[in-house]
Amino acid sequence: MDQRRIQVIVYTRKSSVQQKLSQFGHVVYVSKKMNYVCLYINEKQKDSIISKIKNLHGIQKIELGPEVLEAIK
Repeated sequence: MDQRRIQVIVYTRKSSVQQKLSQFGHVVYVSKKMNYVCLYINEKQKDSIISKIKNLHGIQKIELGPEVLEAIK
């Protein structure tokens, strides 16, 4: 059950979109002032989740973070 998790940083235009992002992965940090959300998603599902996030209304930019988490065996 080895799952690698990658960090995704999503910049938004509105704070209302930030609440919807919790359905795509584990939200670690939400900045209401600077309008971004930091979340972790499974590496195998990365492409499908990022394409779904891009289709949401109010998303400015998506970046992949430098951190990769390994699942504990």
